[in-house]
Amino acid sequence: MHAVTRPRTRHAASSGPAPRRDAAAGLRRLWAAVVLCVTAIAGHAQPAVAVPASAIALEPVAPCFVAPPKDMAFDARFDCGYVVVPENAAAPAGRRVKLGFLRLQARPAGSAAKAPPVFMLAGGPGSSLIQPLAFGLFSAPMLGPLLDDRDVIILDQRGTAHTQPRLDCPDAYGLAWRSYAQGLSQDASAALQRRILQRCSDGLRRQGVEPAHFNSLAIVADIDAARRALGYGRIVLYGASFGAQIAQHAMRDFPAMLEAVILDGTNSLSRKSWVEDRALDIEFSMTHLDALCREDARCRQAYDLPSLVERAVALFDAGPIAATFADPAQPGVAMTIEVQRTDLLSTIYALQGDKIGVMSLPAFLDGAVREGRASMAATLGPMLGRQLLAQRGAGPGEIAVLMHLAVVCSDDPVRSADELVTDGVRSRYAVLMGQAFAQEMVALCATMAVPELPAATDVDVTTAVPTLILSGGLDVATPTFRSEVVAKSLPNARLVVFPDGTHVQLGAVNRCAARIATAFVRDPGAPLPLDCVEASRFPGFVLPDGTMSR
Repeated sequence: MHAVTRPRTRHAASSGPAPRRDAAAGLRRLWAAVVLCVTAIAGHAQPAVAVPASAIALEPVAPCFVAPPKDMAFDARFDCGYVVVPENAAAPAGRRVKLGFLRLQARPAGSAAKAPPVFMLAGGPGSSLIQPLAFGLFSAPMLGPLLDDRDVIILDQRGTAHTQPRLDCPDAYGLAWRSYAQGLSQDASAALQRRILQRCSDGLRRQGVEPAHFNSLAIVADIDAARRALGYGRIVLYGASFGAQIAQHAMRDFPAMLEAVILDGTNSLSRKSWVEDRALDIEFSMTHLDALCREDARCRQAYDLPSLVERAVALFDAGPIAATFADPAQPGVAMTIEVQRTDLLSTIYALQGDKIGVMSLPAFLDGAVREGRASMAATLGPMLGRQLLAQRGAGPGEIAVLMHLAVVCSDDPVRSADELVTDGVRSRYAVLMGQAFAQEMVALCATMAVPELPAATDVDVTTAVPTLILSGGLDVATPTFRSEVVAKSLPNARLVVFPDGTHVQLGAVNRCAARIATAFVRDPGAPLPLDCVEASRFPGFVLPDGTMSR
């Protein structure tokens, strides 16, 4: 593996060993989450503007929302609170929104010479990084050195977990289990989902909460308001996944507040639909994964990845596959489910998006197709069964559902499944997965009914703020060629590609990415320590006998 350099002004372009397997897995799960009154207000959205200082307040919260896990050593002080802002910046005396933050304080407490703080945004939209495992990102092998001379502020986006109001839908928790228990068909389950979300959306509006005010432009204004409320001047802004898109909006609307920006797993603002590139992105990622397998002699001998994928998809041409699984609470009682093709598609997609998952994907598919539909039932049935049982009595998920939809469906609403671009896509899996995603988003965006942001928000930014772009060569959500579009428009950007990386490098506990990000934050203009990218190599694939290919 080698670093990939993209020379434009200063574009430059795996992962190192993770700390402890359990901590690394926890951080990966944290970031895996690391995924709408039109007529009355359509056309009135404006580029983000600063919230008046008189409309911003700060409220401390004690005890903090979260604390480090008991078995984690963390040697810096931290505090929590709310930044209180108007729900609608155009009506500063109206309803208020409370934005939760976690501040990790620079070790030399009280120093007057602190460097610009780092503000960190999660993805989703709708995810929160304010969780106990987030402290692990600031261990010594990761981003810990940043706390030597600066604060780090993890800010929740409006509508997410540690904010008020939270735009979620409790009635949607455990929907899969409810559908199973009621014996609903796939179409009936989708209809139930739409009815539940519609009730939740209507309920918010009856309370006076307008989802139309929970969009990318409002979030950008919130960052500036939080910066001022906490007493900071210029900041370094880090965004993961969707947070990286928010960071680009900030570069356009509030460039003066930015010392530097890190985009970790990013897409371009010029993308006009949340679904148009889905099939292309899936195929791009799978092609690169297949190339890694072909470069590995033992993987190449054991698997033909494209063939395995297509064979697995074809097993459902005859319809759903019946499968059984055991409920630990009912020993000896076999439960039956119908495995749908979409279950297979989403499982493959999930494995593509995880650093451990990509290593086991060929072995999973090999086992699933070996004896046709019977082996698919035996392989996928128990996996889906465990997921289904976990939904029984489920509580809040990692993403605030209505906030997710309010943002997605105002940013680039999906009006038709025909928005999916399939020209040149040869993979049936990629096309089918893209179609499934598009069909779902058409229905859900119709449920939320929020106005679309102005066309100006769909233009790639050209701000000269120093920018570091981190990309994974195996990223299925924001593939490298999408990051290249962003890098091409920025005159002072550097793109670092980790050939074996998946989505969001810091979320994958990539020590090399953390080392590079730390160096960039300390001196955005200095050469980057890319030797660790050059020295890394993909750890290999799981073989049919359970051993690794390397």
